[in-house]
Amino acid sequence: MKKLLIIFVFISVLISCEEDKSSNAEILEIDINSFSNNDLIFEDTYVDTENSKVFIFINNDLLDFTFPITLNADIKLSSGAKTSSISNNELNFSEPDEVKTLEVEAEDGTVKNWYVYLVHLQLQNSYFEQWFDNLGMNGQNYQEIGSSSVTSVWATANMGTSMYRVYGTSPINDNGNYLVKIKTDSTGNLPITAATLFTGVFNLAGAIANPTDPKQATNFGTPFIFRPTKMKFKFKYQAGENYIQATLNDPSSIFGGFTVEDIEGEDQCTIYAFLEIRNGDQVTEIARTEMNSGTTDDILTETSMTFNYTSSENPTHITIVFSSSIDGDLWKGAVGSTLVIDDLELIYE
Repeated sequence: MKKLLIIFVFISVLISCEEDKSSNAEILEIDINSFSNNDLIFEDTYVDTENSKVFIFINNDLLDFTFPITLNADIKLSSGAKTSSISNNELNFSEPDEVKTLEVEAEDGTVKNWYVYLVHLQLQNSYFEQWFDNLGMNGQNYQEIGSSSVTSVWATANMGTSMYRVYGTSPINDNGNYLVKIKTDSTGNLPITAATLFTGVFNLAGAIANPTDPKQATNFGTPFIFRPTKMKFKFKYQAGENYIQATLNDPSSIFGGFTVEDIEGEDQCTIYAFLEIRNGDQVTEIARTEMNSGTTDDILTETSMTFNYTSSENPTHITIVFSSSIDGDLWKGAVGSTLVIDDLELIYE
């Protein structure tokens, strides 16, 4: 009986110890010790705990460098956590836009994937060459920008309209060079759906919770600490023929239908960007540039837009937005309006 009691106590202690083990699989800090290329200028790091992402800021244009590039880093994990995804404290990047995945295992065996970015003077995938197959809400694959939905710094509204098999933002393969087509469309329930491409994340939960307010589906911005003077890109635009204003019959629901009327004028695309300082709930815009355009010549034309700064401080985030209908979020535009863009570059002077 005494032996049984001892065994019972021993098992209870083991179970208690297992229950006390931490489930935290967090990256708390990352310190950069060195790079394989001494010309790289390290600036800072940012650990985004909410989205399990780590951003390493480098004050260079990595498109000018030869890869692979290796960095040596000390990574501080939550108590009891470990990772086998990094050997000898080294992370190897094969190209500027590569995002490294670090698998962190908590003390209790819980596993979390973390994503490590090299943020430099140009945005990831700014030439729009990377696209991947994404699974839509209708169970069908469609082409989405980036290398994956988790790692891309760009987003579209395609997931929200995928239930209708409408994908307003899509790639154009021009002899191996990929451009972006951003086209205003319609669905069986919606008389107009303006397409968009932006830095940030499409918020599906926000879209479902607020179907009458398309702005609630966008979480704008990606971490960025540099101060470009301009942004340059190629574009062309064709406005759709039938310019309309749709009005919700029931302002609280899209399922009550719309009243649609033709209106005078021509649809326009809108392109804008802004830089912000985000500190908790406090957000301060420090620079902005914007441009609207009607129909252009049917050839890609290079243009540049100048940032107007209101502060000498460095930003923490950048947002860039392209949309095929300037007032699409107000259910106003023309079906068929098409914006084509390529080769975005941030300029520093």
